[in-house]
Amino acid sequence: MDEFKSVINSEEKNQGKGIQIFSMIFAIPAISLFYSAISEQSLGSLFGAIGFSLFVALMYGIGFFQKKKYNKLGATPLTLTPSFCTIGSEFSGSIEIPRTQFNKVKDLSITSWKYTKITNDSYQFEKVWESTITPTIKYKKNKTMLEFIFTIPEGSKPSYNGFFSKNKHHWEVSFEFVESMENIKRSWRIPVKI
Repeated sequence: MDEFKSVINSEEKNQGKGIQIFSMIFAIPAISLFYSAISEQSLGSLFGAIGFSLFVALMYGIGFFQKKKYNKLGATPLTLTPSFCTIGSEFSGSIEIPRTQFNKVKDLSITSWKYTKITNDSYQFEKVWESTITPTIKYKKNKTMLEFIFTIPEGSKPSYNGFFSKNKHHWEVSFEFVESMENIKRSWRIPVKI
């Protein structure tokens, strides 16, 4: 791969898998409560096991739905040139969509997000800045390329994701469209530096 380019997978790629893995973690207490209910003939353990099992089934179903929704469009990598965006400098990107003659995306959104920790258990996402651009659509053999050029405006904040920071900042390229009465969204976090 060219060192001046970077390929970024969409944020939605692993959401369904993550939710299903999260649900499987709760399957462990459900199994142990079922075992306890059977061995000790405890009605309380049985109700607890049923509650955990319903939660596991619900979360697994949500994860399955998210994976199915993701697979409607498939993998859509974003290629950035250069490999990161510099404030005030032009960068280009292309999004590869594995469909021929795909023309449902009319514009792309570039957004700056701020994630603020308000109290110990309270967080807030705030949209700091947003702009839309119209991509150039190019058709190749069995795929469609959405190509765009953009400049992050002067005075903007760079990406910052410090682990213990109360204020985190990230930039995102995204699009949305409706297909078969479902809202399909793709978003990519892009690195922005000073």
